[in-house]
Amino acid sequence: MEFEISAFRGFENILIGKKLSDVPKIISRICGLCHASQTIVSCKGIEEMYKIKVNRQSILIRRLLMSGELLKSHTMHYFFQSLPDLLNIFDIYKKPLDVNDLIKFHPQLTSHIYDIIKIGNDIDYLFGGRSVHTITPIPGGTVYRPSQNKKNIIKKYFLKVLSNLEWIIENYIDLFSKFNPPEDFIIPNVNFLSLNNNRSYDRYDGIITIKKDLAKRQDFGLEEYFNYFDKDPTIRGIDFADKDHNFLVGPISRNQVVESYGSDEISEYLSLFDKKWRNNILYAPFLRLIEMYVESQNSLKILEDPILKSTIPLPNLKSIISREGIGVVEAPRGLLIHHYRINNKNVLEEAKLFIATEINIPLINEMISNYARKLYEREDLNTVKKEIQKIIRAFDPCISCATH
Repeated sequence: MEFEISAFRGFENILIGKKLSDVPKIISRICGLCHASQTIVSCKGIEEMYKIKVNRQSILIRRLLMSGELLKSHTMHYFFQSLPDLLNIFDIYKKPLDVNDLIKFHPQLTSHIYDIIKIGNDIDYLFGGRSVHTITPIPGGTVYRPSQNKKNIIKKYFLKVLSNLEWIIENYIDLFSKFNPPEDFIIPNVNFLSLNNNRSYDRYDGIITIKKDLAKRQDFGLEEYFNYFDKDPTIRGIDFADKDHNFLVGPISRNQVVESYGSDEISEYLSLFDKKWRNNILYAPFLRLIEMYVESQNSLKILEDPILKSTIPLPNLKSIISREGIGVVEAPRGLLIHHYRINNKNVLEEAKLFIATEINIPLINEMISNYARKLYEREDLNTVKKEIQKIIRAFDPCISCATH
């Protein structure tokens, strides 16, 4: 059995012949959940062509946008995709939950979840101009400076998110930390792949790291990525030195690669789960909650930064220095790279998008194939098909981004 996505490379072709200033606005339409990451990584790729240093105020606002996006994405995945499977896997709720059952399962949990989804939506609306397909990030910076009133509103929002998350995380720990995760969901030997900033959690800036185990890690700058990724522009895979192992991006890889989340509370939360969880795909939902907590704490610090009060002009996009530009961020689902090349008329002639879900597909297929073979010894085919979906959902694949 395979998890197969037909990759049409639609946006890569749509972008051909477009002006650079139009590219971020077009690319945001690739997904309704990852729209901020797609827009921002596009801007970063174009800024590399102009060799523009984006001002710190714009970077902080972009980080807030990415946090709002992550809150929506992670919360929706946890509640609607992961939680029903976890309750079923650990026999807390024997039958599959439909949406009505899920909403009624724990009314207080449901209330906290919907609060966070709405807040994530409002954050992106206030800082991005729209709650979906943000318009404020442009090549060179961000065309928005929040008023003090808006900052006070957002600060209250993030404080509420932290309060809700503390309850949700403690509820998660009460529900699941006493169990050992099933061996069928163990991640086989992989190469963990993630952005990090001096080995600290950072989804906007830093270096890329491949980590194979505790002793083996390789760091490289974005300008070196083509030494490790597939050089053939017609193939959108990756080709690292260790071809025997698949690659994993997303929350578990970020957790494996980084050595600090910058928070004592996070270390305490993580210590409550047995080490057997660390290399199990069922650990990802908990790490998504952890990342939401970290992002909310970091966002509160950003909102206190006095630079947000300043009026800082954006640079003029005058001379293109390089005909190629590469941008990278960590989208909610993992590493996201855009690589652009323009012709002598300064319009796009080639675009390569490296999408997190595509990087994960070979590993997803390895895991569901192994699980399916084991299940088929004792279950009928329909049951096998239903059960392997739990592995797929745990990865939180973004079908829209992967097919585009």
